[in-house]
Amino acid sequence: MKITDCLNDLWDYFFLGDPANVSKFKLENKLSDNLIQEFTTNISGDLVVEKGVLIPMSGVENYPYHIFFTFNAKDTAFNNHESDLQFRKKGYILEVISNEIYLMTIPYLQLWNVENGIEKLTSNTIRPRIPLENGVYHVEILGGETKQSNGWEPTFEFILTKSNHEISFDVQDVGFKFQIDSREY
Repeated sequence: MKITDCLNDLWDYFFLGDPANVSKFKLENKLSDNLIQEFTTNISGDLVVEKGVLIPMSGVENYPYHIFFTFNAKDTAFNNHESDLQFRKKGYILEVISNEIYLMTIPYLQLWNVENGIEKLTSNTIRPRIPLENGVYHVEILGGETKQSNGWEPTFEFILTKSNHEISFDVQDVGFKFQIDSREY
């Protein structure tokens, strides 16, 4: 699945996750509505990633991105287009409990309650989302540029592989910056 012109809402972050699982995590850990503050001031920021609730991506420049969701590691957008693959990060996990995932930004997580973060996110037709069968997934993140009809475009691709057994978070460089070096911006 391909989504074009995805923006980071002027913050240098994207977060991939299931909104229902984020809400469940917030409730179970008795967190305030300002999840960004919670994640940056206590251990919940580490836990949310290790438990596969959210995948944070820092260092995301303010470009319009092409976003690909792929289910076959051999059939990636970077293999199927002229491309400049700049990084490939493995070891992430993501748990899906509501049959969908979203690519979120900081403004949604700053006021995560039914009326604001959640409802605004799920009713927003421009936020990248895909239906996805419930379960736990290995997630690999590819980043770089792909040649599209209008030229070179910054691109992120999420390769999602469902696991039939328990898996654990295994990212070696947690502070990795998902910054794409661009040719034309």
